[in-house]
Amino acid sequence: MAIKTLSIKGTDSQDIVRQAKEALTGFQPKLLLFFASSEYDAPCAALKEAFPDSEIIGSTSHSEYCGSDYTSRSVSIMAMDSGSIADICVRVVENIAAEPNLRETLGGMHTYFGGEEEILSHYEKFVGLVMFETSAKAEEIFMDRLGTATDVLFVGGSSSVGDSGDSYVYANGQRYTGAAVLAMLKTVNGYDVIKTQSAHILSERKLTVTKSDLRNRVLYEFDNRPCGEVYAEVLGVPVDQIQNYFVSNPLGVVAGDEIFVRTFNEIQNDGITLHCGIPEGTEINVLKIGNIVDDTKKALDGVITYQPAGVINFNCLYRTLEILNEKQVEPYCALFGRYPSIGFSTSGEAYLGHINETSTILVIK
Repeated sequence: MAIKTLSIKGTDSQDIVRQAKEALTGFQPKLLLFFASSEYDAPCAALKEAFPDSEIIGSTSHSEYCGSDYTSRSVSIMAMDSGSIADICVRVVENIAAEPNLRETLGGMHTYFGGEEEILSHYEKFVGLVMFETSAKAEEIFMDRLGTATDVLFVGGSSSVGDSGDSYVYANGQRYTGAAVLAMLKTVNGYDVIKTQSAHILSERKLTVTKSDLRNRVLYEFDNRPCGEVYAEVLGVPVDQIQNYFVSNPLGVVAGDEIFVRTFNEIQNDGITLHCGIPEGTEINVLKIGNIVDDTKKALDGVITYQPAGVINFNCLYRTLEILNEKQVEPYCALFGRYPSIGFSTSGEAYLGHINETSTILVIK
């Protein structure tokens, strides 16, 4: 078996690792990817001690997915052996709020695999995972620079927290804040990437961002007018009620058939904060959220026409809260129960940029 998935609850990190080691007896993972409730203190260090020959990366999570199960206060683990992952290179970029130049980091990762020409000649087998510690609020610029430093596609998400604990990303047996973990994978049989946002265009009216603070994720104006006033106008609701529509009617950057979602967070003085910043000059449409289960099934079935080795689902926390509210957890999870799969509820997703209210899914063939 090339991939095994586990969902574990324990009294502490050591108990989690004891159960994982028992479940993986005889299995030799090259990579352990895990999403751990923020209530567990040091899962990565404990896993590294138990699996010293494996690369181990992960993130804290608000809630976890594994197969057809949705849980919280647990750890979801995907163990991948040489039958699915031929090789892996992991790097940690700290202090991402300082907007680091990523060319040296990515250059080193390329060199690890024999150089850019080697990667490009086997491009269909190389894919990247990226996990951000969310407090840095620096994903937008990081993803832009990542895209200029490598031709390898990186997908992933930002850490989240449950009712207690702190936010971290994990690698090298350590935990990090204000950092990004990068993992470049050379798969054995290739991969697919799926993005589904269950969001559709509400209004064809294009709005241009004329004043924003990208770094602090604040939007001030559409078309040289207060953004809240214009947003209310498109929705046909009073301005003092717009906060009730932020999740059900997010914003979208539309590029052909692709929609990249940005969601308002809260009204702040004369602007509105966002979960993902939008630069000035960007054209957006106001969106409406559809049926998450139906849209996810369509997205999965449109791509996965084979039996995958494993599926990794970076699912926005807003989407999780929506399926909980609509009592759609069971049918949603049943879609992923068809495959060896894990996932977690993210604070933002990575796919050609930083987005939210989206599910970015890596399918390992």
